[in-house]
Amino acid sequence: IIKTITETGTASRIVFEILESEGIENYDEVTQFITQVKALGAKIAIDDFGTGYSNFENILKLNVDYIKIDGSLIRELSGNRRHHIIVETIIDFAQKIDAKTIAEFVSDELIYDTIKEMGVDYSQGYFTGKPTAL
Repeated sequence: IIKTITETGTASRIVFEILESEGIENYDEVTQFITQVKALGAKIAIDDFGTGYSNFENILKLNVDYIKIDGSLIRELSGNRRHHIIVETIIDFAQKIDAKTIAEFVSDELIYDTIKEMGVDYSQGYFTGKPTAL
C-alpha cells in the first residue's frame, strides 16, 4: 500500500477506514502503519464509532483524523435522549482531539438539521445523496 501511494502520489486523496467494532490485535503495527501513511498525506477514519466497545484510549493511540458516528446512534437521535447524549459526547471528544466527525445514515432533513446544530462536521446518507450506478 505504501509503495503504491508513494509511486502514484495519491496519498493526500486517500482516507483509510478502521472499523471500531473490529478488534485490533497489534496496536504497535497498526500505529506504525498509520504514522507512515499520515506522513505521506493520507488520513485515518474510525468507522462505526459508538458500536461494540468504544475505547477512547485506543482512539487516542491511533491518532485519527475522522470519527464516523455509527448510524445506529444517528437513526435514533431525535427520539432517544440517551443516543443524543452519546452523540454529543463523541462530538465533544472529537473536537478536543482535533478530529472531524462524520454522521452515518443521515436519512432525512430532521436528522440533518439536528446533527448540524450539534456540530457534526460531515454527513453521509440518503438525505445528502443516494448511491448511483457508475
